[in-house]
Amino acid sequence: MGSCAAPSAKGDDKFITTDYLQQCRTAYTEGYRRAADILINHIDESGRDQDFLVYPVLFLYRHHLELLIKQIIGLALALAEDPDKHQYKKDDHNLNNLWPLAQKLIPEVDDSYRPSDFKIVKEVVKALHQADERATDFRYAGRNDGTRSLEGIHYVNTRRFGEKMGEASDLLDGVDNGLRYLLDCKAEWNQILDSF
Repeated sequence: MGSCAAPSAKGDDKFITTDYLQQCRTAYTEGYRRAADILINHIDESGRDQDFLVYPVLFLYRHHLELLIKQIIGLALALAEDPDKHQYKKDDHNLNNLWPLAQKLIPEVDDSYRPSDFKIVKEVVKALHQADERATDFRYAGRNDGTRSLEGIHYVNTRRFGEKMGEASDLLDGVDNGLRYLLDCKAEWNQILDSF
């Protein structure tokens, strides 16, 4: 994977190139997580701003998880024997649709995982989906129909939320890395076969 730095060749006035965007999916995914972690550290260290920063924290972690799950789906489909049997909408933001597909694909392409390994991810996905089904409630105070977002949620312990998200993210990062390794092995093997 190439560098995620923006092009800087002399005379190159392009700031963003297509290649740049393709190489940096992980930077996006990890960037949302790190931003949430930074905000939580600020809240913990200063004892201030939780009432304002809780919404960005929730959104950043939720979006991180969505992107990471989509990344895993893409890697698993690249490894699957019959990827066409696992069609999904790439513009779907519903974690209750995305996670079950990822959870089905992972053991299909890497048999080292058992369903029980993903207990924390299942818990986090369920909680996030219940709070923000359409991936908009953490971003907007009101819905298009005029009702209040996050109805019924009165308090969020950002530190505890961050710990749970960290556990789920670390597990999924491991899956992501493992699938990348398997994809590299597959490419290497195909290269060897093509040389005969």
